[in-house]
Amino acid sequence: MKSLATAAMIALSFSAAGFAQAADTTPVTRAQVIAELQQAQAQGLVTIGEEAYPADALPTSTKSRTEVLNELAAAQVAGRVSVGEAAQYPVVRIDQGAEKSRAEVLQELHAYAASGNHHIPA
Repeated sequence: MKSLATAAMIALSFSAAGFAQAADTTPVTRAQVIAELQQAQAQGLVTIGEEAYPADALPTSTKSRTEVLNELAAAQVAGRVSVGEAAQYPVVRIDQGAEKSRAEVLQELHAYAASGNHHIPA
């Protein structure tokens, strides 16, 4: 019964789409097309060149410029903002303090190498 109802809904949607398309057969003049294009370009809905298509909707913000700058400054102080090529990778803070000192890590490394489990070049 569900498949019959689904098939009926699909058939109705195709026929409704056909009627809607058939109803919109009034010819559009070249001037109307140009006016619509200019309006779409003014609204930023048309992309040019290698930009993504279709154009993404422009984001709207309710924050003031000062609020955004304050958020940026806070993110920079917290180390959550990177600049340049590093922007592609997560920010890693190296000044957070390690659990082990460098000497402890080197001691573990040499002990591991001395155990014969793995050869480490000098």
